[in-house]
Amino acid sequence: MLTSLSVLALLLASASCALSLAVALRVKKLLDPMVQEGLLSRRRPDTVPVGAVIGMRRSLSDLDGERVELPAGTDGSWLVSFQAVGCAGCKEQLPDYRRYLQDLGLPRDRVLAVIHGDVAEADLYRRELGDLATLVSADGPGPGADLVAELGVSIFPTYLVVSAEGTVVRSEVSSARLRQAGSLQASRTAPAPVGG
Repeated sequence: MLTSLSVLALLLASASCALSLAVALRVKKLLDPMVQEGLLSRRRPDTVPVGAVIGMRRSLSDLDGERVELPAGTDGSWLVSFQAVGCAGCKEQLPDYRRYLQDLGLPRDRVLAVIHGDVAEADLYRRELGDLATLVSADGPGPGADLVAELGVSIFPTYLVVSAEGTVVRSEVSSARLRQAGSLQASRTAPAPVGG
């Protein structure tokens, strides 16, 4: 009888541990995208500052190795997004960002998606954004990775609205916040002071 109670207690303890682990893993799965997007921090995560300038007349490579020249269109503002192959938050926001681009109706040459990571694993971005944006590689050393470093992009995804002159007029880490901005010309914050 004592052995049966011990076995029963052991089974209940094991079931309790398994249930606790399952709950913890589910909570982690729900919180990971929010942590990556910076939604759980007390302050807004650092993004590319409004007022930053993207070096123009730059040559990049698309995911197929073809040459892409900046600026991305000269007849108005353009969009640049920075996505990462292994980024759960990027993948989660991708359908909303795609709808935003479709609603915006910008020509493909005015939308640039910089894909960080192994381009062999970028099929999702090819499918979701390939008809709406020029996809640029930031895999390994090269101009795409230099652009990421030059702008100090450390949070993926990052979305930029860039003026025809190459000045960042809006910087976001959320496609929903980008959509709320409305016009491409809108700027939520004042330009960063030069030299300060």
